[in-house]
Amino acid sequence: MTIWKELDSWIYEYFDRDIEPAALPGFEGLVRLWQEKQGDRAAPAWSDFGFYDFKGWHGRISVYEITYDPFDYVTRLSGTMVDGVYDRTMTGVTGSEMEEMRVEPPAAMEFYEMTCRRMLISRQSGLLNIKGREHIQVTFVELPLSDDGVRSTHTLEALIETGKV
Repeated sequence: MTIWKELDSWIYEYFDRDIEPAALPGFEGLVRLWQEKQGDRAAPAWSDFGFYDFKGWHGRISVYEITYDPFDYVTRLSGTMVDGVYDRTMTGVTGSEMEEMRVEPPAAMEFYEMTCRRMLISRQSGLLNIKGREHIQVTFVELPLSDDGVRSTHTLEALIETGKV
């Protein structure tokens, strides 16, 4: 584990892909699943997963499709708990739109691009400050997915709400 940055209430960390799942408490089962699908590749592809793989996680996950040069993403799948945290349907929302809404935590896009290009597992923890809503303490774990084996073409993100302020 490497701490990339601590900014405001946020901590940005990244991990090698062979991390011991227990190093990401609360996300162990999802990391173990991801590693099983990975096999001997740098990262599994989104197409390696089926609906039933995510039992117990359906409401807590989002899948993002990544584009480069310029870096951005679009939310292709968003769970009901994720939508509830943001108080809106997130499917179809881009990273650029998230920044405009001031929903993205500080430095998130820079961190996300770095971890996507290097296909690293990441964790972001902090206080999600959504205008007009109570502040919510959350932890996100992001798992790279790759169709080409070179860099992330998608990511699988899981969310755990850890408190309200």
